[in-house]
Amino acid sequence: MEKAAQNRHPQVRFTWNIHWSCNYRCSYCFFETHWEEYGKRNVYKSVDEWMGYWERAAELYGRCFITINGGEPFTYPGFVDLIARLSRVHWPINITTNTSLHLKEFVKKVDPERVSLSVSYHPEYHRVDDFLEKVFFLRQSGFVGGCVNFVAHPNHIGTLPALLEKFVGIGESLKVNPFIGEHAGRRYPDGYTPEQKEILGMRDSWMDDKRHKGMLCRAGNLSGLLLPNGNVARCGQIGDRHIVGSFFDPKFRLLPEPLPCDVEFCPCDEWKVVPDEKEPENAGAWLP
Repeated sequence: MEKAAQNRHPQVRFTWNIHWSCNYRCSYCFFETHWEEYGKRNVYKSVDEWMGYWERAAELYGRCFITINGGEPFTYPGFVDLIARLSRVHWPINITTNTSLHLKEFVKKVDPERVSLSVSYHPEYHRVDDFLEKVFFLRQSGFVGGCVNFVAHPNHIGTLPALLEKFVGIGESLKVNPFIGEHAGRRYPDGYTPEQKEILGMRDSWMDDKRHKGMLCRAGNLSGLLLPNGNVARCGQIGDRHIVGSFFDPKFRLLPEPLPCDVEFCPCDEWKVVPDEKEPENAGAWLP
């Protein structure tokens, strides 16, 4: 792991969809109505097995930046122990969670200097005061990184002003994510009314800013999306259309060079999460 330790700023990012399984069933979720279908592709491995693969990645690329989501990562068997060991090799690690499971065990075993939690407020499952108590617990336990997410579904956007006030009251900000999908015969985020766009702070050029088709993109070259079955895709927008290889294959490598983007809409902005080769001292600036 000498190469990983010497890598002052990670040059490679993996987004890890650890499994398509969740203990919530939010109506606005990307996977709503698809959990059973997608779950057939889940591959479960032991902590020791995963560490073998991630140690090999460290030999290839040095210390990597890893973001983990799912589904709900904390429902993955042995997840807390996996993160405790993984963070000794790769960091920073950012995990998106609904906060429903194992937080007390997590804060006891995991180093907050290397791992952060981005927590998601789900009004269909959370009472805001209870959720704020969990956020406060994490902050008091040293987990000060990561963001607090809220999906501005049309059914819930009306609660946003009061919700923002609650979070400001404990010194927290709220990352408001536009809903992407269909609701009541409208396609979002285009379907937001002018009034709703104003609440969200969406400029008229917001959609245009997310279109990069034809641009050279480092997704798949300096970043990759690790899927639950071990396949690595270029990014979440391309998915199965461009599989770079299997993370489980001893010959696995990311792409040797950037390729043009071929998607119409990129809300995740993977193209931004690449260090500027001309300014290596700023290579860590893209980390959260």
